[in-house]
Amino acid sequence: MNRRDFLKVTGAGAFSIASAQTLFGATPSGKVSIAVIGCAKTADHGNGFVVDPKGARGRGFQVMSRFIELPDCEVSVVCDVDATAMDLAAETVREKTGRMPRKVGDFREVLADPSIDGVVVATPDHSHVYIGCAAMKAGKALYLEKPIGVTAGEAEVLAEVQRRTGMPFQLGTQRRSSYATQQAVAAIRSGRMGKPHWAKAWCMSDRPAIRGVKPAPVPKWLNWDLWQCCAPRTEYRSNIVHYNWRFFRGYGTGDLPNNGLHFVDIARWALGAEWPERVYAGGGHLFCEGEDWNWDDTHMLTVQFPDRKYLTWEGCSHAGAFPFMGKWTGCLVYCDDGVAFFGPMGESAIYDRTGKKLIREWAANEVDPSAQEGDRRLSDPIRGCDRCHVARFVKCVREKSVDTAQPIDSSLKSNLLTELGNVSMLTGEAILVDPVTGKLKDPTCSAAKFWNRQYEPGWEVKA
Repeated sequence: MNRRDFLKVTGAGAFSIASAQTLFGATPSGKVSIAVIGCAKTADHGNGFVVDPKGARGRGFQVMSRFIELPDCEVSVVCDVDATAMDLAAETVREKTGRMPRKVGDFREVLADPSIDGVVVATPDHSHVYIGCAAMKAGKALYLEKPIGVTAGEAEVLAEVQRRTGMPFQLGTQRRSSYATQQAVAAIRSGRMGKPHWAKAWCMSDRPAIRGVKPAPVPKWLNWDLWQCCAPRTEYRSNIVHYNWRFFRGYGTGDLPNNGLHFVDIARWALGAEWPERVYAGGGHLFCEGEDWNWDDTHMLTVQFPDRKYLTWEGCSHAGAFPFMGKWTGCLVYCDDGVAFFGPMGESAIYDRTGKKLIREWAANEVDPSAQEGDRRLSDPIRGCDRCHVARFVKCVREKSVDTAQPIDSSLKSNLLTELGNVSMLTGEAILVDPVTGKLKDPTCSAAKFWNRQYEPGWEVKA
């Protein structure tokens, strides 16, 4: 399918046709039909490059694996620009469900399929908004892995498309669906801990240095042109596909909107904060001198909200230390009369003001005692957290509801904090925001030139 044909099937007319159909039940079984776009698990194509032999970094593959566990959902299509990754994903679906999904190399063909109810977009960051907007315009519900694109401006475009089409949208911040996390947030909301003032989030990774990035022939298994999607075309370079792209500008956003967004989101949610007033980030490339990646490896983010509420995030991609609560990532929320802790697996706890007396704790695998058996999570916390998140999405697709676990408005507010943190790192300046609108207070400030991005001609993202 060429781009002209694609535009014919993803324009306003295509949305009208898709909307007129029942939004779910296109499969013979009446199950919600899901397509996974971006399903790589690992990469070893005989060139000596292995992303992760355990597949731990293949987020699309992980999320797909949770969808196929749901009784009312069918992964009908897997799509990837890596042919071998697509083959592996399809075979995994067949092994787990007894059904072989269709394999489609071009996401545009997926979106033109009227039998698909919803899509999971787990591609590199630079293509999130382009594919996501096209999906909703084509009448598909959208489960989008974070972050929302690579700039605040294009995230706004995706939000505009969602509001206009009314399609269910959910961001892949899976801890929003953790019962333990929800209980700790509810404890803060109850007022028994007093007013929340400061949320401290962190993430300490132990990533290896990225070296040896240089021009190279395009591998036979990769559609490099389609991988670039809406990004300006460049020559292929080694050691970027897969995963390492997230540390190169133009494709990824670094660790702040990557790992950081998870607990920046929890922190903002727990504080009860909306749009910020001021965003500032400092740090730099402090470890692994001479490595090739673009984004800084160490960040200190500070966000000021109205009503004197503050959020900080500290992150380092190479330190690998456990400086807080013995956890590599997490969040603490300090209130007048207590402290709330949110852990990496979804676990949470409430402490007294001194942090020494445990008042209440919830394990990561706790379930809502009032939930129906079909809604209860599995015992493995990460699988369970993910499973609850995707189950909520499927439920909303079936009910044609936008009341997802992480809808567009809350997603946009948390996403903005991390995107502007990156901009502050680039400009070296604090960024002032209108707390009513979420827009820059001064549209002529130095941060304004980073609000949007460049696209390959003919691939512009438009509402």
